[in-house]
Amino acid sequence: MNQTFSFSRFGRLLRKYFTDNKVQLLANLGLLVGALFVACVFAYQGSPAVVDRQRDLLFFLFVWPCWYIFTVQQTTVLNQKERAVNYLMQPASQFEKMALIWFISGLGFVVVYLSVFALMDTIGVSYVNNRNWTPEQLATIRQQGGLYVIQSIFNEKSMEDIPTQLWAFTALLHSFTLAFTLLIRKYTLPIVVIIAFALLIFGFLGNNYFLQSITDSGSIRSATPFSDAIAESPTNQYYYRKIEMIQPIGNQIRYAVGSMVVVLLYIMAYFRLKEREV
Repeated sequence: MNQTFSFSRFGRLLRKYFTDNKVQLLANLGLLVGALFVACVFAYQGSPAVVDRQRDLLFFLFVWPCWYIFTVQQTTVLNQKERAVNYLMQPASQFEKMALIWFISGLGFVVVYLSVFALMDTIGVSYVNNRNWTPEQLATIRQQGGLYVIQSIFNEKSMEDIPTQLWAFTALLHSFTLAFTLLIRKYTLPIVVIIAFALLIFGFLGNNYFLQSITDSGSIRSATPFSDAIAESPTNQYYYRKIEMIQPIGNQIRYAVGSMVVVLLYIMAYFRLKEREV
């Protein structure tokens, strides 16, 4: 088989995938819509200020486990001998087979999740902004920051308020899951989670050790490799100061390192797929 990319071959591969897996995909979509609807019913019950905070948390608490489970579900087929043979023997290049997995579990999931969440958020925002509050609720709302009109979670201001490290970990999630799902053949779902937590702990300890080494300070801390640091105040040990990276070089370093890791993980996944075909 010619190892170049052909849109016609990829289109046939994609149509066959949807034909063979349409029931499973529809079931996954129904489960996502149902679970997200129930969660939004609770998340959008509070005041505007509370809803503003809760929906950001809800967005990431849902996207991480859902994207992880869906990616593992779509990729573990290659860990089952008979199904792997059927998939790998299809008339398509290795790159097209890898692109199909990436397209379905990566881009496809992102488009579906964002569409569903945007729909739920639109309904929730309309409900909160047009809700009739009782006098008791209004008194509580004034204590929480006052009554104001909330906007879509996807508007520019809402996006700016979300910490950079959350986007960084979300971007790393798919490439990491894809690479390690192809690497680990048995007990994939729990083992990859354990590896992820182990790497997070290692990253936390290693990042803090690096920070303390270059600053020669034992009081500086950073929760994650992509977040800002805090340091104990030199005048009061009970106060901490936030240390932000110099901009724009700070974010450029973050994005460059994150992008490099993502690319390396996708390359690792591609070569694991090539090994399976051999």
